[in-house]
Amino acid sequence: MLTRKAKSILIGLLIFFTFMFSFNTILTLSLSQTNGDSLTIYSEFNLIEYGESQGNMINVSTIEYSFPSDSWEITEIELNFTGIKLEREVKVIEDQEIYGQNFIYYNNPSQKRLQLGVQLNISETSTIYGVYIYGKKINGTVTDIKFQINGYDEATNKPNNTIFSQIDLNISINEGWHYQDFSSSPKTLVKGNYSLVMNGTEIGATTDKNSIYYWKFNEIDPVKPNLYISEFENSWSTPEVNSTYLHKLVQKTDKINWPEDIKLQAKINGQNYDISNGSNIGSGNLTVRGLNFSPGVDFEIQIKSTQFNQLIFNLSYFIKTESYLTTQGYALVEGDLENEWTLTPNIQRTFNDYWIEFNYPSSWQNLMVFRRIGPETVKINSEIDIYEINKTIYLPNNTILDGADWHITAVSPNLEFTLNFPITTWNLEQDLQFSTHAPTINGNLTFVLLNPLGFVQHTEVKEISTEETFFSYSIPSNSIEGTYIAKIYWNNETDAGLQSQVFKIISPPVPFTIDPLMLTIIISLIIGISISGGTIFIVVRNFRRRQLEKEEKIYHNCIDILNLDYLMVTDKNSGLNVYTQNFAGKEVDASLISGFLQAIHSFGIELIKVEDRSQTIKLEYKDYIILMSEFVNLRLILMMKESPSRNFLFSLEDLAYDVYKNYGESIDSFNGDVNPFRGIEELLKQHLNISLISPLKIAKIEKLEKVRISQSERLLINKAVILMKTGNKDHFFIRNLIPVKECSPKDIENILNLIDKKVFHLY
Repeated sequence: MLTRKAKSILIGLLIFFTFMFSFNTILTLSLSQTNGDSLTIYSEFNLIEYGESQGNMINVSTIEYSFPSDSWEITEIELNFTGIKLEREVKVIEDQEIYGQNFIYYNNPSQKRLQLGVQLNISETSTIYGVYIYGKKINGTVTDIKFQINGYDEATNKPNNTIFSQIDLNISINEGWHYQDFSSSPKTLVKGNYSLVMNGTEIGATTDKNSIYYWKFNEIDPVKPNLYISEFENSWSTPEVNSTYLHKLVQKTDKINWPEDIKLQAKINGQNYDISNGSNIGSGNLTVRGLNFSPGVDFEIQIKSTQFNQLIFNLSYFIKTESYLTTQGYALVEGDLENEWTLTPNIQRTFNDYWIEFNYPSSWQNLMVFRRIGPETVKINSEIDIYEINKTIYLPNNTILDGADWHITAVSPNLEFTLNFPITTWNLEQDLQFSTHAPTINGNLTFVLLNPLGFVQHTEVKEISTEETFFSYSIPSNSIEGTYIAKIYWNNETDAGLQSQVFKIISPPVPFTIDPLMLTIIISLIIGISISGGTIFIVVRNFRRRQLEKEEKIYHNCIDILNLDYLMVTDKNSGLNVYTQNFAGKEVDASLISGFLQAIHSFGIELIKVEDRSQTIKLEYKDYIILMSEFVNLRLILMMKESPSRNFLFSLEDLAYDVYKNYGESIDSFNGDVNPFRGIEELLKQHLNISLISPLKIAKIEKLEKVRISQSERLLINKAVILMKTGNKDHFFIRNLIPVKECSPKDIENILNLIDKKVFHLY
């Protein structure tokens, strides 16, 4: 049993320690400050290299080109042709196989046909390389027969005795086209009339009665009906027309051709492109943009005609390319100073026309570019193009010198973030615990602990995966007592920030020298009270914080959704609407709006970075805030009265993803029928809580009698009934039920409860 005195001492100690615990709790407000210690972070950045190449070629069927590496991508090709001619062409005179036949033969000395001839009309100076004729010979024929080009008697329309070219007849027992080759000594003929002759005058020197050589002709519907043909027995017979022998000329002329007439094409990346006619005959051009393909190191363009094999032309070409140049960068994060970024790209000229583009982060400022050749370093900002609005710099062709080293520097603000440090005095062997909310859910947090002497006692790096990141450090028993500094660095690839906290580490208090039993009881009570009090405080604080966060989220959700007037889902490529929802109560031309936004998409826009992995476009127009969020092949367009909260932007990104997941394929095949997209409304309910702006009605009385309704919920029901009666309507809107600018979280929570209970439901 404890004596009365012991009980009094115990009660006094309990009151004392309880007071001290309460006083210590009051002093646990976090004090954040910065100092001059620094941290270096490293990132990789992509610069875009652009190169242009041009040249001239003559009489080539393939343009061959080599790149310095396989990382280059072709974006545009331009080809210009002049002097387009055919090296050789096959000119068809008669090839319709609707024919009779004539032949050279020898039967007996009194009955023989020794030559066949057809008029050859040369319309322009031509070099004849050969002639195709259609026919055959009888098996067993060994007699020497000639094929030749003769002159032409204009008075009698018969071949004359002038021979321009002569070769041995090439023919076989197989009926078909047989080529008579004059290419070993081609004959150039000026404009005029000539004769093609199958000459068998030597046939008379043999008694082979089977010597028969057929040459087919079209006697029904010849293409060239006015060409004269005749045959030779003892002399040339009277010429006839409308029965032209089948033959084709292989020739070359000085004719200049339009590329479209000879179907001239260029084969690029496996696809054939037609060459268009130019301004003058014999000229043509082709421009192909938006290619965006990587050909590898070696690349070629094939030039061909679908009608003719051999061509003559002059060609000039222009090839536009681009590639990504990856470079290392680093930043110095130092106290309350701005973050200093430095990039050292290895820029080497690879084309005669070559320049660099760098799209730098939106938070970077005071960008400077330095070029060093030998010992001299020069700032060249006056020689380059810097666009602050687009956050882009260009290094023009004339600034890129061989053998130069490059430095790009910039500064970015030291971003603030929340550091939750529960108490500022810790004991040796305690677990130091705190948490932080980083600016975005990506990047790293680095915890650096400095002891009272200014040396680093502990370092820890964590990758951010949640909104709140917790740190815990067990304070060693041999640590120096005194004032410590906890530094928390946050960084991602393009931004950084620093927060710090000053706190103390002390030895635990020495216990009183009292009776061991009393000491045990006191310590147990102190520990119990401390743990209970501390736990209650933390629980109450966390509960209150979560409650405030919940109320704030409800408030912003309400404000955001009540500011929403219109929502449209469009095909990103065509701009066509597939789904429209009107929350404003008045009609709007959705097609006109989406077309307008499609047209100005690249002008006057502001990028809102919700996270580094996504982005939303914001446009202010008249009394509206217009948001456009894109995901793969679709675009969400929202028209709002005011800018939304950050949570609303996150919901918008999630909504875009779910619309794509459920309707992406339907958008690709969209044919004008919007019925398949009606289900998008369910996704709006899930992500944006559109019941707060949709027309609602109240369930029937029988339903109300079966549902438990609180007093505050009943007041809202009565207010909704009065609204409908006053307006003589069978539905109401939430924006008329509560003040829009207030959006009381309690009222919104009650309204959502009534919707969940199906007391309020969509009209």
